[in-house]
Amino acid sequence: MRTKQLELFTRKALAQRLGKHQQTLVKWTAAGCPVAKPGRRGKPSLYDEIAVRAWLQEREEIARTAGGLLDLAQERARLAKAQAALLTQTRLARARELVPASDVEAVWAKEVTAVRNFLLSWSQLIADRVTNAAVLEGLPGVSRELDRAVREALTNLSTDHPTLRPTAIKVRRQNAPAAYRKRKRAATRPQKRSSA
Repeated sequence: MRTKQLELFTRKALAQRLGKHQQTLVKWTAAGCPVAKPGRRGKPSLYDEIAVRAWLQEREEIARTAGGLLDLAQERARLAKAQAALLTQTRLARARELVPASDVEAVWAKEVTAVRNFLLSWSQLIADRVTNAAVLEGLPGVSRELDRAVREALTNLSTDHPTLRPTAIKVRRQNAPAAYRKRKRAATRPQKRSSA
């Protein structure tokens, strides 16, 4: 028993059968109309009339459920608007006013890492200041010193990152009061034993 062979038509023949212009089929093909055998090397594309009619019917159904037939003028306006937006983006990117998302993510990752490292080392960086304030002034001095350190940290985080480096805070340690430095040196020196 032989199966019926599928009847395929060239673009010109199908356009005549459908009562359309060949250029209409070109537009339909660009819009997703099924092509049974795409043409190449001088051979024309071949279409299955049944598949094309089914595609057209489905397209009309979609247009009806979407609130009316497709409006070509609206579609052209939408395309023109999208092309204008793309040109604007391209112009802004060339003027370096629009940055690719990957670049923003890379810079943001560096910023977050810098802030994280600063915050993790912050307690060690202010330990000398807090200890000095505790020895010299007690609890009010510790409270004042912590408040000052928090404000400095927030200032550092809100400005450029050279101040996030630990060296910027080490300089402040060198400026500790002389009395504190003397006590610290005395505590680290070996004590003389008295002879009994």
